[in-house]
Amino acid sequence: MTTKEKRQGEETIANAIALDILNSKFKIPPMPANGPKLMSLIRKPIEDIEVDDFVEIIDSDPGLLSMMLQLANSVYFKGVDEVYSLRSAIVRIGLQETIDSANLYFFRRMFPKIPEIEGFQAQEYWAFSWSCANAARRLGHPNLDMDVNPGELYIAGLLHGIGKLILAIHYPFEFSKCIQTAARLKIPVHAVELDEFGTTDTNIASTLLGIWHIPSRVCTGVEFYQNPDLAPEKDRNIAALTQFAYAVASMSGIGKNGDGCVTSLESTWIPRQSGLLLSKKEIQEAVVKEIQASLEEKSESITGIAPQKQETVSESPKLKPTEANPSKTGFFAWIRSLFH
Repeated sequence: MTTKEKRQGEETIANAIALDILNSKFKIPPMPANGPKLMSLIRKPIEDIEVDDFVEIIDSDPGLLSMMLQLANSVYFKGVDEVYSLRSAIVRIGLQETIDSANLYFFRRMFPKIPEIEGFQAQEYWAFSWSCANAARRLGHPNLDMDVNPGELYIAGLLHGIGKLILAIHYPFEFSKCIQTAARLKIPVHAVELDEFGTTDTNIASTLLGIWHIPSRVCTGVEFYQNPDLAPEKDRNIAALTQFAYAVASMSGIGKNGDGCVTSLESTWIPRQSGLLLSKKEIQEAVVKEIQASLEEKSESITGIAPQKQETVSESPKLKPTEANPSKTGFFAWIRSLFH
């Protein structure tokens, strides 16, 4: 089977799983009216954003307003006096940070409660996603010359793991097995997902994000961030930068993403390229150091999770089919049988 045929098989399975979810009792949370408005703002250069537009969105949503005021009065941002208005919170936090955080809180509250799964808790998951999103935004800065919208990179980093949430909520038993196997073998969880489900969370995420009308470039970035080589050339940079941000987040020790190992920068697509500023060791090290320092300073106030020390694993053991391929029955066995 060629790489293209294998990829088509994984995408077909992902579409079948998405269809199964859509036809089940589980309902994908609808995108609230404020969602497109927030994403529209986050994709704009900060100098083009009207504060009044943002204030109007948040003032109409008491839950988001409360979260933003709590952030302004948190340990990292707290001043001498308590903040009671959104405008005061924006002054204290900064407009860009406030908009980014609003998107984090907006998407975090959309999903129902995640079942109890050892090694995969909601707060840890969203902390990791926040870390990845912030790293991705920084990597989209014009001074790195990657020609990707920083706001779209932030969204890709924030939503890259949405497929894991869907699997955890809709298929908790199977997904829990993936988490435990990844931890035992010290490998990325997507390698086990491929064996368990016949596809990975990224394919599922891309399919389901399309339902929310997330920008197509973001969907493509999420779909291919694990393998930027396979991404369409026009969207390869967003996929590659999301992958690099994922590695930075993994190294930060902020939250958990379900992997059984820490992703190394060397294993990503960008360091293997020539001619990119970010592939130059000295620039790469300086940017990563800057990102890590920023994440470490803000993490606990924004996500409630403090960084933990991590040990990077450059080479992960390969998954052996006999180690994570128990006999399967029902929906997944039937779908997978079509591709063997």
